Amino acid sequence: MDGRRHRLGDPALSGIALDPSKPYKPLDVGNGIVSGTVAPNGRLHSLGMAHPVIGRLWLTATEPFPESLRGDEDAVRRHRAALAAPDRPSFGLSLLDVAADAFLDEDSVPRAVHEDDNGRIEVWTIAPAFRTGLVQLIRVTAGPKARVLLPEWSGRPRLGRADYTQITEGGTIPHPPVAPTEGRDGPVIWIDDRVLDAAVVVVLPGPVRIGEGATAELVLAVALGRDLQATLAEARAISRDGARLVADEVRARRALWTGLGLDDDRGYEVRRGVAYALDCAASRTSDNVVAIITDHEILPLVWTRDAYYICRALLSAAPRETRVRAAVDGFIAWLFEVAERPDGAWPRASLASGQAKDVAFQLDQQLYPLLLVADHARLTGQNVMRERFGDACGATLDELLGRRSSFGLVPTAETPADDPLRQPYHFSSHVLLWHVLRAFSHPSAEEVRAATLEHFAVDGRFAYAVTGPRGEGARHYHDANDLPTVFAPGWGFCASSEPLWRETIAFAWSEANEGYFAGRFGGLGSLHTPRPWTLGDLQEIVVARVTADRAREARARERLARVETWDGLLAEAYDEATGAVAARHWFAWPAALRALLEHEPMLTAP
Repeated sequence: MDGRRHRLGDPALSGIALDPSKPYKPLDVGNGIVSGTVAPNGRLHSLGMAHPVIGRLWLTATEPFPESLRGDEDAVRRHRAALAAPDRPSFGLSLLDVAADAFLDEDSVPRAVHEDDNGRIEVWTIAPAFRTGLVQLIRVTAGPKARVLLPEWSGRPRLGRADYTQITEGGTIPHPPVAPTEGRDGPVIWIDDRVLDAAVVVVLPGPVRIGEGATAELVLAVALGRDLQATLAEARAISRDGARLVADEVRARRALWTGLGLDDDRGYEVRRGVAYALDCAASRTSDNVVAIITDHEILPLVWTRDAYYICRALLSAAPRETRVRAAVDGFIAWLFEVAERPDGAWPRASLASGQAKDVAFQLDQQLYPLLLVADHARLTGQNVMRERFGDACGATLDELLGRRSSFGLVPTAETPADDPLRQPYHFSSHVLLWHVLRAFSHPSAEEVRAATLEHFAVDGRFAYAVTGPRGEGARHYHDANDLPTVFAPGWGFCASSEPLWRETIAFAWSEANEGYFAGRFGGLGSLHTPRPWTLGDLQEIVVARVTADRAREARARERLARVETWDGLLAEAYDEATGAVAARHWFAWPAALRALLEHEPMLTAP
């Protein structure tokens, strides 16, 4: 699509030749248990997995973010950008430390290709299904001279906790103490840390002689775990079966796309969103329980808002597919049975292990778990989750309604951008509240709709937020995080011809809105990160559909295609003048929403 795809001659492989002129980021690898990043040449940057105490265990050569710089926004942004830089520290086989062309096979599996006078090196990196590690298959073809390969390990990765570098820190968690011991026994390299309760084992390939023009295959295995002996056994098993595991994974991913009818160029954006969701956003914490994290590299935390859209995209693409259902059903179980809920409310952000990290009340984040339960029943045709958690959903709605003011609105402490809200009553959250009440046939639905229409209508449009009844203290603003505002007509909250809604949208995409950023790549963004956001472009696609403006939708989709990273994913924000990534290269929410909108081309609301 748009010149991005390059079909290879081998029918067993279908790969994207990544375009180096597009914004760079490391490539991603995962299986819903472990996930990490890899350089274009196959060198490793990171590998992580859920941990019951620290949230996420991380193997990386990147230095920890200094605790003394918590709260320093510039330092946080520099650290995040360094994670996506081409010169980020790596580890792995030294023979891969060369320039290489990068591919994604089946829009999922990183593959590096290096050719010179000495021959050709091709390396696939995968996390095999159901395993707690990754494998690299390195295929080396000798040039005009025979070669003797002595695979050596280079780089010094460390075991530790994910950094969680937040712009708006809601509750710092100091790095836990570590006491690693390291060793090597022939081809086996290990790190064991009993204080951290973690271990990693690497099994290196042995030396091999390759005759002129001949080909040899090497296998590198890396496993993570909590017990050294179990991790060693896992790494050896992955190493033993490495070549088969790589072939099986490529075939399985192709079978997934074919079975879902996503095996042509028109399904590219859907495949990329679904692949990242299944491989990296899903993070299994125990049997039948899965955290859905907002990304696996910068902020491996759970926001129920982000996770809803990730799950909604999965349910759109494959509502009955086994791995999709395991992820979505496992996350619903995580929400209601694992996640801490201080004072009965889901926090702003949680560790993958369920502990509340940032305890702040955001109204919309109380609603998305309930909407996911309702959507699950609607989209799968099965009531198992609604029957299991329906009472809990009803109790949550009643608790929220008990917070209503005398004029019928529910206050919230923060915006969906995680920023403090001076005006406690927030418009888009009330559109969402009405929608969820209606999904559960709650008798208060129309009361909430009437109160929302009465109190947010100010100056001919809907206010972003108010301090009191009938538009008191109204703030006019619109943010890329506030999707329910553009979903209002699709959900039936108001007609698409409603003047109040039309004026709200016109204001949102104008320079009168502080959240709009003009320029060659101008668009809707957020004061949280003052740049155009990819979520803003996705909102514009919805607006274009609601208003039957095909040209506007085409422009928004084209802008996304131009600012996407070279592996087809969407960063948080981009520069309005150049289109370069301005913030947060990893962000599962926009990739998932894009997949949803591409998979359902008439969709105007989830």
